[in-house]
Amino acid sequence: MIVNPTIAGAFTVAACFAATKQWTVSLRDKRRIKHAISQLIRLKELIDLSQQHRGTSSAVCAGNASLTGKLTFLQQEIDRFIAASENTDMQKLPQWLSFVDHWPRLKKQVQQRKLTSHQVIRQHNAMIEGQLSLFDDLSRLYNLHHFMLDNITRLSELCLDTLRAAEILGQMRAVGSTLCARGHGGGAETMMLSFQRLTANSRIAELLRETAGIRNKELIAILAGQNDRIERDTDLLLHTIDQQVLIEGAITLSADDYFKTATRAIDTVLNVFSLIINYAADNHAKFN
Repeated sequence: MIVNPTIAGAFTVAACFAATKQWTVSLRDKRRIKHAISQLIRLKELIDLSQQHRGTSSAVCAGNASLTGKLTFLQQEIDRFIAASENTDMQKLPQWLSFVDHWPRLKKQVQQRKLTSHQVIRQHNAMIEGQLSLFDDLSRLYNLHHFMLDNITRLSELCLDTLRAAEILGQMRAVGSTLCARGHGGGAETMMLSFQRLTANSRIAELLRETAGIRNKELIAILAGQNDRIERDTDLLLHTIDQQVLIEGAITLSADDYFKTATRAIDTVLNVFSLIINYAADNHAKFN
C-alpha cells in the first residue's frame, strides 16, 4: 500500500504534538505535586510552633516565669510564619482565615495573663484542630488525597493520622506541664490528662497498625525501627504521667523535665511524618 507523504507527515506532526503535550502536562503535574508537598511541610511547621506555644504559655500562666523568654520567641516565630504565608494558596482557605483572626487575640490575652492555664489549653486545642483541618483542606485543594503510597495507603491520610497522634501527645505535654508548674494535681487539668492518656493509647496503637500495614518496600525500609522508637518514647511518657503526675499530694517533677519527656515522644512521632513526606517529595514521579 502506498502512503501519501502528506498524510504520513501530518500523522508524524500530530504524534509529536501529542507526545509534547503529554510531557508538558506530566511535568506540570510533577511540579504541582512537589509544590503541594512543600506547602504541607510548611503547615506542619506552624502546627509544631502552635503546639510548643500551647505548652509554654500554659506553664507560664501557671506560674513558671522561667519560660517567658521562650514564649516570646515562639510568638515571634508564629508572626513570621503568618507574614511569610501572604499570597500563598493557604490564604484562600476558611480555616486559615479563622486562624489569622484568632491568633492575635490569643497572643494578646496570653501576654496580658488574662487567661487561666485551662483556658489557654482549650483555646489552643481548638486553634490546632483548625490547623489540622487546614492540612486536610490543603491536601484536597492539591488533589493529594489521590496520592497512593501503595495500593491501600493514601499519603494525605497517613500524614494527617501521624499529626493527630502527635497532637494528642502535645495536649498531654501542655496539661502535664501546667500541673508540674503548679506543683499539685486536682481540678480540670487532672481530669483532662487522665482522659488524654487513654486517648493517646488508642491513637498511637492505631498509628502503629497503620504504619505496620504499609506495602511499599522502599518506605518499609525507610521506616524500619520507627514503630519501636514510638512505643519506647510514648511508654516512657505514659509511665512518667502515671508515676509522677497523676498522683496524690505534691508533684515534684519539674515542668521542664516533663516537657522534655513529652517532647521526645512527640518528636519521635513527627519524625515518621518527616520520613514519609520527604519520601513522597523525592519519589512522587513514580506514583499516580
